[in-house]
Amino acid sequence: MIRLLSKNDLAHAASLIAMAYPGMQLSTVETQNAFVERLRVEIETENNLKYYGLFSEQNELLGLYKLHDFNTNINGKIVRTWGIGTVAVHFFHKKEGVAKQLLQHFHELARQEDVGIVSLYPFNTSFYQKMGYGYGPTSYQYKLKPASFPSCGERKKVVMLSEADEDKIVAAYNKFASMNHGMIERTWHERTLIKKRVSYYAGVFEENELVGALVYTLQPVKDSHFLHHEMIILEWVWTKPSAFIDMCTWIHSQQDQVDRVVVRTHDESLIHQLEDPRNDSNRLIPSVNHEIGTVGTGLMYRITSILSFVQQTNFHSLDRPERSTSISLFVQDSFIQEQNGCYHLSFSEGSWRLKKTSDTMAEVDLSIAISDLSSWWMGCVSLEKLVQYGKVEVNNWAAKLLDRWFMPNTKPVCFTSF
Repeated sequence: MIRLLSKNDLAHAASLIAMAYPGMQLSTVETQNAFVERLRVEIETENNLKYYGLFSEQNELLGLYKLHDFNTNINGKIVRTWGIGTVAVHFFHKKEGVAKQLLQHFHELARQEDVGIVSLYPFNTSFYQKMGYGYGPTSYQYKLKPASFPSCGERKKVVMLSEADEDKIVAAYNKFASMNHGMIERTWHERTLIKKRVSYYAGVFEENELVGALVYTLQPVKDSHFLHHEMIILEWVWTKPSAFIDMCTWIHSQQDQVDRVVVRTHDESLIHQLEDPRNDSNRLIPSVNHEIGTVGTGLMYRITSILSFVQQTNFHSLDRPERSTSISLFVQDSFIQEQNGCYHLSFSEGSWRLKKTSDTMAEVDLSIAISDLSSWWMGCVSLEKLVQYGKVEVNNWAAKLLDRWFMPNTKPVCFTSF
């Protein structure tokens, strides 16, 4: 049985999470008690979080997950999406299908609520790809010298922010989210971090409006003295280019205290704003390519209801066909069997409409796995590239044209951890 966790379940939940995630260092009674209190606050406060647990017939907690209810920018339109996190399985109940049952429950709930797309950060990418999750945006981590940043702005415009500026920080963040595909609006948990002052905040005001904000920490450089630091930028948002340049100029001025600035971003074009994007490895990639950062894949997307996704996004702001159009596709989805099969995607009177059909796979214009469909429709990979690498075949249509109709013009950006 899977149900919402209650206050009486929290001690068992903390113990299970401690075993599933030893890196959280919840091994002592004191740390587990503190974590139980954190869980209590989360389940009793009105927020976007819910915890679900899988219980045996003897009422033993076998596994759990945390459901996040988000508002997400999908190609310029704010859409309700869900995220799943803290998927934890009892240490003595591995290989019993617990994780599979938890994911199935999560997907069923999403479909009941007409949530068309969900996301997660995987512990193992192949495990979740088998469940229909497609790769999200690539993440880049740069380690830059402060002197590499532009210095042509106004450093003195950058001021320190505090928890008293919470509403302005949230407003600036949400405005940035409204301007960038993939961004999730500020969450309850993120607002609590502002109140707790777990990081430093710097920002730029223009006519009493916060038009740029930077969230950072300072950490000692490993194996060096106590005056030697790295600046870790956790978030960086701006709604005016001038605010970005002002914050760059402020970073440029920190050379006396900061050795390297660590920037984590989905935007590979950041290097074009820098004087020297090289990191501190001093490595060359043959023939003569200087290492500038490390690259990772994390966030994964999954369309849980193709019908809801089409209805809610309608491929907002993308190119439209010049006349009435119909495209047939076969979607391979072995994990949500109700979605597996053929569809007609038709365009008329300015809108896209989707209908499931009884066509066979041999008759369709496009056959695609749900994982690839999710990545494509979120703008993480083009259909043209999927065809080029031999993963997808397209009949009767040019892949480049279908990209214009269905693929967002920019790759998604997401700062939210969950």
